[in-house]
Order: sequence, then C-alpha cells, then structure tokens
Amino acid sequence: MLSTLFLSCVCISACLAAELHGRQTSVSNSSTRIRPNAYGRPNTNATFDYIIVGGGTAGLAIAARLTQNTSLSVAVVEAGGYYEETVGNISTIPAYAAFNVGTDPNDTNAIDWSFVTEPQPVSKLHTPIHSQLVSFLGRVQMVVEYIIHVERLWEVLRPGICEFIFNMPTLGRVPTIGTMQKWADEVGDESYTWQNFLPFLAKSVDYSPPDFPYQNSTNNQDDGPFNRPAQGPLQVSFGRYEDPFGTWVQRAFQAVGQAAINGFQSGKLIGSSYIPFTKDPVSGFRSSSYSSFLLNAFAQGKDPSITLYNNTLARRILFQPGTNIANGVLVSSATLGNANRTYTLQARREVIVSAGAFQSPQILMVSGIGPRATLERHNISPIIKDLPGVGQNMQDQVLFGTSYRVNVLTTSASLNNPALTVAAIAAFNNKTLGASGPLTESAIPVFGWENLPNATLSLLPPSVRAELRSTFPPDWPQLEFIPSSSVFDPSNYVASDPVDGYNYAGLATAIITPFSKGNITISSSSTTSPPIINPAWLTHPFDKALAIEAFKRQRDVWAYLDTQNITIGEEYKPGPRVQTDEQIWDFIKKNLGTVWHAAATCKMGRPGDEMAVVDTEGRVFGTRALRVVDASAFPFLTPGHPQAVVYALAEKVVDGMLKGR
Repeated sequence: MLSTLFLSCVCISACLAAELHGRQTSVSNSSTRIRPNAYGRPNTNATFDYIIVGGGTAGLAIAARLTQNTSLSVAVVEAGGYYEETVGNISTIPAYAAFNVGTDPNDTNAIDWSFVTEPQPVSKLHTPIHSQLVSFLGRVQMVVEYIIHVERLWEVLRPGICEFIFNMPTLGRVPTIGTMQKWADEVGDESYTWQNFLPFLAKSVDYSPPDFPYQNSTNNQDDGPFNRPAQGPLQVSFGRYEDPFGTWVQRAFQAVGQAAINGFQSGKLIGSSYIPFTKDPVSGFRSSSYSSFLLNAFAQGKDPSITLYNNTLARRILFQPGTNIANGVLVSSATLGNANRTYTLQARREVIVSAGAFQSPQILMVSGIGPRATLERHNISPIIKDLPGVGQNMQDQVLFGTSYRVNVLTTSASLNNPALTVAAIAAFNNKTLGASGPLTESAIPVFGWENLPNATLSLLPPSVRAELRSTFPPDWPQLEFIPSSSVFDPSNYVASDPVDGYNYAGLATAIITPFSKGNITISSSSTTSPPIINPAWLTHPFDKALAIEAFKRQRDVWAYLDTQNITIGEEYKPGPRVQTDEQIWDFIKKNLGTVWHAAATCKMGRPGDEMAVVDTEGRVFGTRALRVVDASAFPFLTPGHPQAVVYALAEKVVDGMLKGR
C-alpha cells in the first residue's frame, strides 16, 4: 500500500527487468514444480473428497493441510490463474505493493475483479475495491495484513482479505488479547481466547528475526508466538533497509505518546514498532499462500492429491436433491469457445467456501442460502436456508492522510535521480548477500497504534466515549498510524509525487474502531454478475467524530517532526487553510481510502443468533457439509491486520476437520 518503493522502477532497463524476473523465477520455482496432471480437466465432471472455492489465503492453506492426509483428495476452484505469470514482478517484489490499488477506477491490473461500490453517502463517490484479486495469490483477506492476501474504495471498489491487495505482504500484527476474549465471548467458544488461538496464529509461520544493522533507529522484537521451530511454510521476516523517514517517524510516534513496544505479535498493539512482512528473508520476494502453502505441498518429491481448477468460476453450490446437504459445485472454465459451459465437481465429504468477504456471501446467496426476500427477488430456488445475516454486518477500516515536503530521502528522490532506482534494483538482486534495500519493504515498516489521549478523548461527545468503552476492550486501539514515503493520495499511490526536486512524505491514519456497517447483496442469480457492495464507510456519527480527532493527531506528529527540522515549509496537503472541524471533515470525505480489510459478511456466531451465518467450526447454519472459512466468517473485524487471523482461522478449522469436527 504505502510503500517505500522507488516509483521510477517502472522505467528500469529491459535487461535489468529481465534479470530480476529470471531470479524471481529461479528462486520461487527452481525446486518446485506443480505436476501437469495436478490441473483439472475443464468441462469434465469429476469427484473429490473436498472442494474448496477460492485459491487464496485460507483456501490454499486448507488444501495443503487436508492433503497431508494422503488418503484425501481436494479440488481448488479459482477464478484466476497465477499472478506471477499474469503480472510478473509487480506481484512479488514487496515495494511494488502500491501499484494498482488506488481508488481511481483506472488504477487497475489484469488480475483485479474491478468491483465498484455503490455510491457512498459520505464520499459521494463510487470506489474501486481492490480487496480481492483473481489469481492463486492466497486471496487477500487481509490478516495481519502482510500475512494475508487480497480483497478498493468509492468510485471503484476492488475486493480484498489481506492478501488480495495483491502484493502487500505483512504478518506481524495479530489481534490483541482482549480482542480474542471478545471473540470467544460473542461466539460462546473458549477455543478462541488468545491463549487457545495462539498455536494456530503460529502454525503457518516460518519466522526470521531482524538481522539488519540499524544505525538510526531501534528494532526490538518479542518474537512471541513465532519464537519456536518453524511449523509452517509461510515466511515472515523484516525488510533489510532502514528507511530515512521511518527513523524519524519512530521518534515522532514516541514523542506524541505511542510508546515503543517490542513488536505487534504478542497480543499487544497499542504503541509503536517495526513490523515484519510475509517475505522470503533471503530472496526478498513476497511469501503468499501460493508460494508457501501450495508450492510447499508439491515440493521435495511430494505428490499431494490437490487438483487445481484455475480460470474457473464457481457458479453455485449443489445439494443432494430435497436436502440441505452440500455435495458439489457447479463451475465453468474460461476455455476457448466454452466460457458459458458448466460442469460439476462433486464432493464426497464437504464444500468449503473461501472466496472472500464479497464473494463468499454472493456464492451462498445464488445457491439458495441468505435473506429470503433477496432470494425470492432473484427467483432463486430452492431456498436451502433463510439466513438473514448473509452479506450483512460488513466492516472495513478506512484511512486518510496529510503530506509535507521533508528533509530526508524518500521515494521522490528516485523520481528526481534515476540512478537511485538502478542502485535499489542492484541491492535487491544481490545474489551474494541476499536482497536488501528499499525494494524489500512494501511500506515504511514503522507503524503506531493508539487510543486517543485523555485530553483529546474528552473533546468527543459523551455518547461516543461511552460507546467506545462498552464496545471495545481497553487493549483494542482506536487509531492506526501509517507513514508513507511519498505524498499520500489514495486515488493513485504511485502517481502522486509532483516530481519537482523535493522529497515528499505522508502520514495516514486508519479508524480501527468503526461503528459503520455495510452489506453485500447480489445483482442477479449468477456469480457472473458482480456483487452489490455497500461498505457504508464513516456513515455512523461516532466514526465522523473519531476521524476528525484522528486528523488532528496527525498534525501532532508533524508538529514534532517540524521541531526536528524534518519538514520543509507549510503543510503540502491539505494545507494550513484546513482548520475547522467542517473543513477537516470535508477533506477527509474527498480523500478517503480503504485498508482493504473487509470482513464479517458471513459472520460467526452462536446458534440462535439471527445474524450469524456460521458456527465456530465455519459450518453454515441450516446446512450440512458446507463451510465458509475466510475473513467473511469473522464475528467482527479485528484490529491489527486480518491476514494473520485468516491464516490462523484456516489452520484452526482444518485441524478440527482432520479430527472429525
């Protein structure tokens, strides 16, 4: 998202690009090949033990774990192909994460669903949602963001869970201890408390502590749940670069009260720290559910019983006639001349939907599971189960930012001096010492979380303060601060620099305690039609009040940086004339972006909860042999970033499946 990437890398010489692409190919695939007969035959009916809809963060993790039992067969139905083949290095080099994720509908790429939201009452726009990409990415359902994959904002919305943002790899931001207690309490299952959920947070991860010699900052990490022998294939490590602006942001966060803590992976978020990424510590390339779980399943001579149906769209879930027992999926593959031809993949045991916060509820609804009025309006029959909560309860986190000219090198420097770009590529492509430099980081890796200081909190209406206290645990932060190595412009993150000889930097704040809730519904009875997405960002008055105070807190951070002679001149964006609450609110509405964390549209809950869609094992209420496992199944959107939680939820559910639950 807000990456330190050197934007002029798009202009690198053809020979350097070819060399880098060649290295990426050899690193990720030199010892691992997916056997040709691992691909399903299009337009041919087939039968498997399990069918997984969605080859993303949760889907590929579940497939890999299930087939550790060699007697089980699994089919993975994925609407896209392989992102490395489709968009190349832009999807695997961390610093390229900022490409094609802006709210401008033209900021897109070949693996983007290009979903667009309904007009939003606050922003007065439609926005693209880049939260889900079409490919074997490990669909960004967003977990500790870098541990997650893919699922954009107003005029054009593009879907995502944390990995879908197609190259934003970060994991070290797990939820808090209080968050997981709230989860356990809401769903009535103590296995979701922090202590009981912790083993699943760690299970996917192969963690490497920081090994870079920081000169002007400190990166102290409590390895927490990851300080143990590697259990999983997902590589989690730190960028090997000390971002100049990041070193000053670290000091500024601490100066305004965001105390230094030893990382965000031990059940604590409030404070500031360096963050890890889901990336290979040696090659520097992104570690996704595809490059980790899927390729690992085929590595070292293994022959897993996974069959891949890429470029294949799930049309609807099938049920045994006259029952609520799922027994297959009707699909269609994008083969020449046969795009509309459907065929059946049958499941002996279960169907698992991992299509993300937008498309998991869509698939349920077109299959006859959802609000009865919606199903009847689209003549969907039979109605398998009237579940009012399908597509409801959507939560997402939005962000907005301010920018200054600064006295340290940022991405702007490479735009003004292409030689810096060449140097960055050479550092990343160093086969002797391993990848280093700015291309190894998908964001300035110093983040901060906070609850508003008491003096600021007291300015909020009493009703807002009371609701914050009663709804969220004390360790659940209200705000997240994300620095950027460029002008912060969510419409297009890589085209915002004026290229006028100055260095620019930005600071964004995300609202982590959103009260606003949106919904997903269907536009027809077919998954070939896009879902109707209404995030309802910042429509709740409490969110407006918090956003205005969050904007002012950004200026507190900049005020400290000004005392250190880091800023140059007056505020660049929005500028000093924006002062009153209404002026601030007007700016926020026109400059809003999303953190791509849509969740809870098939929410987990207790039996009897009218809005609950799945139980604590991901099983869809009122059906048999059908589960939903992805960010849509969260009971609520967690703080931190959801990627880690998506992986952990997948690990937890598949562990129960293998034990007969």
